[in-house]
Amino acid sequence: MKSPQLRMRRSRPIVLGISVLAAVALTVAGCSSSGGGSNSTLTIGEIFPFTGAKSILSDWGVHGVAAGIYEVNHNGGVMGHKLKATSVDDAADSVDTLPAFRKLLLDSPVAVVGPFSPTIEAVISNFGPSKVPDFMIGGATQLDNMNYPYVFRTTSSDSNESVAMAYYAAKVKGFKTASLIFDNSANSQGFVAPLTKAFEALGGTVQSSQTIVPGQGSYRSELSKAFAGHPDVIFSSFDTQTASTLWANAAQLGDLNTPWVGDDLQSSKAYAQAFGSLASTELFAAVAASPSGAGYTHFLADYKAVYKNAQPLPTTFNEYDAIVIASLAMTESKSTDPKVWVSHVTDVSSPPGTQCSTYSACVTLLNSGKQIDYQGAGGDDNFNKNHNVFSGFSVVGFNSDLTNTAGTYVTPAQIAASVK
Repeated sequence: MKSPQLRMRRSRPIVLGISVLAAVALTVAGCSSSGGGSNSTLTIGEIFPFTGAKSILSDWGVHGVAAGIYEVNHNGGVMGHKLKATSVDDAADSVDTLPAFRKLLLDSPVAVVGPFSPTIEAVISNFGPSKVPDFMIGGATQLDNMNYPYVFRTTSSDSNESVAMAYYAAKVKGFKTASLIFDNSANSQGFVAPLTKAFEALGGTVQSSQTIVPGQGSYRSELSKAFAGHPDVIFSSFDTQTASTLWANAAQLGDLNTPWVGDDLQSSKAYAQAFGSLASTELFAAVAASPSGAGYTHFLADYKAVYKNAQPLPTTFNEYDAIVIASLAMTESKSTDPKVWVSHVTDVSSPPGTQCSTYSACVTLLNSGKQIDYQGAGGDDNFNKNHNVFSGFSVVGFNSDLTNTAGTYVTPAQIAASVK
């Protein structure tokens, strides 16, 4: 289901020259100031993979942005301005991402959400010169020490997610041995080193680490090596097409009776369907959510208002937080000009300040002259010097109807204490 506010573009992006890009950047700066009238509409740009092998991510992004826009628009907008979304397709392909970004600039967005980890590095250096703040999605470890004044990440790093996966397996379930099966993408491979380190630091032994090529016709050889030592648990990450083939092979070999713990991708229904009838007992995934927080509770209400009784998709709370934080930064700065409000992002989301968990409550505090510290759906959203956040993770499973279970929450303190 797509938000009615979403204007989706699926055609192949137009490649613009450098001079055109510079002109577009000037247009963005000129059209995004607060002088456009209190009733004008502000555009939120989206860069998501609507096509390609990882098109599943586009629903995650669209749903999160739509819920965030609902929260802002139903609470007065940004100083009277309503938000709307417009999108471009990067096809999860780095070659398509820069042309898609250039096309998006033609709509003069005041902020951009996306892209996801697989393609962020293709455009990450372009947001600053274009004077457009970006909230990228995903935990790519390559960005743990990024230094881009216009780029922020509301999703905790995969290095933290890896520790949460290891903690759940070793401390919650008591597993002693593990094998790893990760595809060869940079994003998936970013899990391997920190996950191995964390599991071993927690007393576990990694018996085998298999790197697989996506889209192959068989993975029986890799599975045989991974299960040779009869591990207690399998840690994993790969796309849905690969999952279908690999788990079909695993079922033939009798290897689905072992718990599989994966990254947030594996929390999607498509993975449970690929896993089959044992998904409700043997398939688990780590998602960066704080299920007991007031921010997450309020997010759930907004999400259900937009998508009725649907269960939130992975990362939707991160995109939601991005919309709220950007809107609060504009409100505090009293400007919708990205060059002005970008420096207020960390002011409204990090200490010191009065904590608040809803857009309306935070705006009320700002309008009374108070400093705020937004507590989001995904956690405290305290950006560090590299514009990264640190959060806990819920390791969720599946119910018989393939919706996610409430899961086991691994706290930030437990993650921090697991690897010295």
